[in-house]
Amino acid sequence: MATTTRFPRTNEELHELGGGQPVRFPGTEEEYWALLEEAEYRVDFYNNEIIAAMSYESDVHSDITNKLMFLLQTIFQGQEVRFGNSNRPVCIPGCNNAIFNPDGSVIQLPAKFYEYRPGMNAELTPIVLFEVLSPSTRVRDWGEKLPCYKQIPSLQQILYIDSERPRITVMERLEGPDKWLETAYDKPEDGFKIGEKMLSLRDVYAGTVTSQ
Repeated sequence: MATTTRFPRTNEELHELGGGQPVRFPGTEEEYWALLEEAEYRVDFYNNEIIAAMSYESDVHSDITNKLMFLLQTIFQGQEVRFGNSNRPVCIPGCNNAIFNPDGSVIQLPAKFYEYRPGMNAELTPIVLFEVLSPSTRVRDWGEKLPCYKQIPSLQQILYIDSERPRITVMERLEGPDKWLETAYDKPEDGFKIGEKMLSLRDVYAGTVTSQ
């Protein structure tokens, strides 16, 4: 199905509508998947809305994302997992079939998928997700995406990394239904456990402008 002309296709067209902020359009899941094939920007789907955000990343955002992905690949080396970037959608059936694109993910193998049609699917079995918070995404990341992320049965940890100051919030699933421990770290020497290894703020922010 081709998308209708009411959806922009390029980052430039999207910027003209939203000025760099996410833009929402009423839309169906069918329109979401069709737009995903054509648009230059990132696209989410939630509550019968298509949420479009420019694919541009600041240098700090990019540095943190790349550093954390490298650290996660090191931590989980040799384990039955694979890794997703911001172009790899995650589906949350328990949250109105929301489809979000986290900045990064660790996927448990064998992976399970929500399949819209052959060749177009979204992940169902992440065990770790992370979002790099920026001024344009902070409200959505906390207010809309986090409650949905917590409904993913396989998910064990959620990391929110601030791009404006050294601060990482780690959500860890506890025993029992819908129980999570939330801890914020803001000192360079602060450490937290991912998988079976420790990370510190210094590890994640090393070499970024935010760390200085």
